[in-house]
Amino acid sequence: MDLVAVAVAAVAQAATGNQMQSKTRLNHLSIKNNLMKKSIFVAALFAAAFTTSAQAPKLPAGTKFKVITESNNITSMSMMGQDIELSNGSKLYQNFELKSVSGASYHLATAITRIAGSVSAMGNEQNFDSEDASLKSNPMMAEQLKVLNKPIDYTIENGKVVNSVSAAGSEVLNALLAQNNGTSDQAKYFLTLPAASIKAAHQWSVVDNKPEAATESLFVIAEVTSTDISVNVLTNVKLSNTLNQNGMEIKQNTQGTIKLKRIYDAKTGLLKSETGTGGLKGTMNVMGQDAPIDLKVTTKSSVVPM
Repeated sequence: MDLVAVAVAAVAQAATGNQMQSKTRLNHLSIKNNLMKKSIFVAALFAAAFTTSAQAPKLPAGTKFKVITESNNITSMSMMGQDIELSNGSKLYQNFELKSVSGASYHLATAITRIAGSVSAMGNEQNFDSEDASLKSNPMMAEQLKVLNKPIDYTIENGKVVNSVSAAGSEVLNALLAQNNGTSDQAKYFLTLPAASIKAAHQWSVVDNKPEAATESLFVIAEVTSTDISVNVLTNVKLSNTLNQNGMEIKQNTQGTIKLKRIYDAKTGLLKSETGTGGLKGTMNVMGQDAPIDLKVTTKSSVVPM
């Protein structure tokens, strides 16, 4: 489920005489689906292995850091004679800990500590913050807020996630921690290339093909200084999946490009920041109707050692 799917369902239901009910559902479901922050546009980013052999993180087990990720999405779509624009912004707070390191593999644990944002769709506008007492008491949000402070453990080998375990068991949690909607990009927080490869213009690629999502990513080290390592990432994405919104099947077929810039600490290899822009175009099919969609996204993440 994602914000666009909610809007599609709302329009379809309105067309069959349930407009007031659709708006009510949109009010509630927009909050839930806004938690999926980067949903739609990046479905399996960075899941495959580096072509360059990865090494262990330079930092020792026990290292902790915080990550704050902001995203702003604008989606334009047309369905059943209606032109719709949805805009949503979100801010996700996470704590991380490097639990153990063994050879080229390591164990990374994370937990979401706060979710905040805003959403505007079909004349409805909302702001939300998981630290708001009124939101915590809203039964519609009870399931979603269960994601807070629940540990998720990742095992990363040779630059890719090979196993993940979640204590929350929530569909929304999986979407949130997928960072780029699909498979986790939890391997991005440490640059684990061999020292000889840390030089300007060094390149490596990642290809990840799954039935619901396919990506091809090219990584290029843009600059190396005494303090920072700058890495540019260009990813082509193709998504083909099926969502279920209130019993309504919604099929999504989209493709596009994402551009990211990551800055790593030259001494520790820990990610310091990431900025990104991206766009997808395609269709969503609901009740036999194809709805053209066009999504534009900007993202920004900052990492703070604890």
